[in-house]
Amino acid sequence: MLTARIRNWGFWAFDFAQGSPIRKHCEDIETQLISGTKSAERLEALLHHAVDTTAFYAKYRGFSSLQDFPVIHKAAIKPQYEAFRSSAYQNARLRTMRTSGSTGTPFAVVQNQDKRRRVLAEMIYFGGKAGYQVGDRYIFTRCWTANNRKPLHVALSENAVMFDISSLDKGHVAALETLLRTDSGIRCMLGFPSTFVRLLQQLDQSGAPSEDFHLRSIISIAEALPREVRLALKSRFNCPVVARYSNQENGVLAQQCPNGDEFHLNTASYVFEFLKLEEDTPAGPGERARVVLTDLFNHAMPLIRYDTGDIVIRQNHATCGWATETLQDVEGRRLDFIYDTEDRPISPFAVCTLFWPFTELKQYQFVQEAKGRYEIVLNGANLHYKDDEFIRLAKDLVGADAVVSVTHVDQIPLLSSGKYRQVASHYRPSA
Repeated sequence: MLTARIRNWGFWAFDFAQGSPIRKHCEDIETQLISGTKSAERLEALLHHAVDTTAFYAKYRGFSSLQDFPVIHKAAIKPQYEAFRSSAYQNARLRTMRTSGSTGTPFAVVQNQDKRRRVLAEMIYFGGKAGYQVGDRYIFTRCWTANNRKPLHVALSENAVMFDISSLDKGHVAALETLLRTDSGIRCMLGFPSTFVRLLQQLDQSGAPSEDFHLRSIISIAEALPREVRLALKSRFNCPVVARYSNQENGVLAQQCPNGDEFHLNTASYVFEFLKLEEDTPAGPGERARVVLTDLFNHAMPLIRYDTGDIVIRQNHATCGWATETLQDVEGRRLDFIYDTEDRPISPFAVCTLFWPFTELKQYQFVQEAKGRYEIVLNGANLHYKDDEFIRLAKDLVGADAVVSVTHVDQIPLLSSGKYRQVASHYRPSA
C-alpha cells in the first residue's frame, strides 16, 4: 500500500504536470484570507458573465451593484433551470452536483472544471487548518448507499475508508472503535456529530485510552456539533476537532477555528450576505440570519445572491489570530427549525440533545406537524424505553400544552445522500 507521503507527492506532482491549478487555488485562498482582501474584480467579472451568457440574468444588464440582482432560492431556480445555465459552457465537460432534498427540494447544479478545482482546493486548504494533509488515510463515517458510495478505485486513490453507519447498534459502533484502534494509518475521521456521540458512548464503556488511537484530525459535517461533544472528542482522541460548514452545490463555506468556537468564512471563494429571516435586508451581528451567497467561481451555472436555506449567527470580529470574517454559530437549515407552542423558534440542535441519553436508539426523528403538534419517530426504542419518557422531555422543550405522539418503526427512510432528517418541520408560523 502506498504511504501517505508518496500519495501526497504523487498528487502534487500530477497537479504540477497540469500547470499547478490546485496549488494556485490553494495559494489564492490563503492570500485572500490572510490579507482580508476581497476580489471586486472577480465579482464584477462574474456578474458581467452572468448577464451576457444566461437567460435569467440577461434582464439585469446595466446593473450598478450586486444588490441590483434578486435573491434566488432553489424553488425559484428549478422551474427555469436552463435559464440559469451559461451559453458559454454548452459544449464543455461539466460536473453535476446533486443535493439530497433534505429540505424537500432535490436540486442539481452543474459546475465547470475551474470551479471543481476550486472546491478541491477549499477542502485541501481548510483540511490543512484542521490537521489533514493530502494523502492521509481517512475514515468517512456515513450511510453509504448505491447513490453515494465511492467506486473502489476512487476510494483507493483518495486513501479513504468508507465506514457505513446505516446501523449504529452496539456491535456496529464497537466495530468502528476496533477499526480506529487497529488501523494505525487512519489519520482523519470525517462524519456526523450523531455518529461521534454514539462512538463516545462506546468508548466510555470500553475504557480505551487515548494512546490506542492515531487520529490527527476530526472534521464534523452536515449537523451542528455540540460544544460538549467537540470537547469530549478532543479529550478522547487528543487531536484537533472542527465543524465544517459546506454544501453540495457550492463547496466549503466556513470552518470552525481549531483554537476557538467561531467559524471562519471562506470569503476568498464567495461573497456572503446575511439577511433577516423574513425580509431581504441585512441582519446585525448576534442576530439570526439567512445565508445568501454569490459563488465567484461557478461560471457554468452562476448562482448570484443564492439563499442557501441556512440560519447562522454572525459576530463582529474574530477573537483568535486568524482575522477573517466569522460566524458565532451555524444553527442549521431553516426548514429544520421547529417552533414551540407559542411559535418561538427552536434550533434543531436543541432538539437533538433530547435524545443523547437514549443510547439504545438506532434512529430517531422529531417532526412538527402543525402548531403545537409533534411526532417522535423511533427505531429501536421498544425494548428499552417507555413512550412517556420521550413525551415528557419533548413537552419540557416545546411546552406543557403540546400534543406529542410516538411512532415506532423498523427503519427511518434515508435521503438519496445516505442521511436522514433527525428534525423536520411541516409548520411555519403565519407571522
